[in-house]
Order: sequence, then structure tokens, then C-alpha cells
Amino acid sequence: MPLPGTIAVVNVKSHTGRLEIVHGSMFAGKTEHLIARLRQARKDGLRVKAFKHSIDNRYDATHLVTHTQDRFDAIPVPDAAAVLAQSMDADVIAIDEGQFFREPLVPVIEELLGRGVSVLVAGISNDAWGRPFDPMPQLMEMADEVVTKYSPCRVCGEPAAFTQRMSPVDTLHMVGGLSDYEPRCAEHFTPLPGPPESR
Repeated sequence: MPLPGTIAVVNVKSHTGRLEIVHGSMFAGKTEHLIARLRQARKDGLRVKAFKHSIDNRYDATHLVTHTQDRFDAIPVPDAAAVLAQSMDADVIAIDEGQFFREPLVPVIEELLGRGVSVLVAGISNDAWGRPFDPMPQLMEMADEVVTKYSPCRVCGEPAAFTQRMSPVDTLHMVGGLSDYEPRCAEHFTPLPGPPESR
């Protein structure tokens, strides 16, 4: 049963492995969801590996870290190909902040699923301009299960599907934390002005 603030959609797919996508705004509990799934898989006797992009060193370079400071060991990698190269001995793979890996993550996950690996991916639904954040839409189309997580809008408290950039855009990948972003509902979300930077 979905947790409060969560919507789950289950699809029937033909690949051998299983793909679960958890997406939403920042601060919605996506990484917490990944960690809970990984701990359960390990308890079930499965071999698990967690990956994060090497640019994401906000809290800890070698752990998945929730905003409440819960932690799980993770391998920092520079790109999607490195995930594939280091996944040979795992039954379950988790990838945090899938949007940082961009479109090359899609064929990597297809390869993992073809090997029979269960894959969990967490990522942000929409970028700071309000557009679907690639490659999350493509991965959702492939998924066996899609879990949508919501955080309360910081303005009104309604479920927030967007993430509002609160600080100047001064980095290529726009990695940020509590002071840089706020969850916002559609009514209170303001897209960044001007053309998006290349991610």
C-alpha cells in the first residue's frame, strides 16, 4: 500500500529484470524510499549495490544520504557506463538522482534488465524550468512500477510536483540542497527565466 504522499502505478513489462522508478520534487523522500528498498532486499538475501553520480557530494560522496541524514553505502560514478561496469555481481541496483546521468542511463538500464537485475531509480520529475527532467520520462515508460512522491509546497502546503530554484544558477549541473531549492505546487512554482543552461 502506498505511503501518504505517494502514488504508485504498476505496469506489466516483458523484460526479465524489474524496474521501479520513484520520482517527485526535492525533499519528497525519494532517497529514503530507495534506502528502504535496498535494506529489504539485503534482508531477503539479495546482493545489492547503490550508485550515485560523482558530482553529487552534497552530504557524503560515498553514501546515499537522506535529508534526515539516514545513510546507505553507495558507489560514486562519473557516468551511466560506470554503473553497468560495476554491476556484474549484484541482484538489485539502486541509482539515486537519475537525472544527473542523462539519456545514456536508458540503454544501461535496458542492459541490466535484460540480465535479470532489479533496478531502482530515484529522480526529480521536473527541472527548474518546469519541464520533464530527462531521462525520467523515458524510464517511467519502461518501468514495471512508478512511485510518485510528494512534499508539501513551502508556500501553501499542497502537494508539490515542482522544485523551485532559490539561489542563482552558477553551476552546470545545479546540484543543491536545502538553501537552493523549495518544493512548490503548480500555482506557486515560477520557472527560471531565459533559456536553460546545458545540463
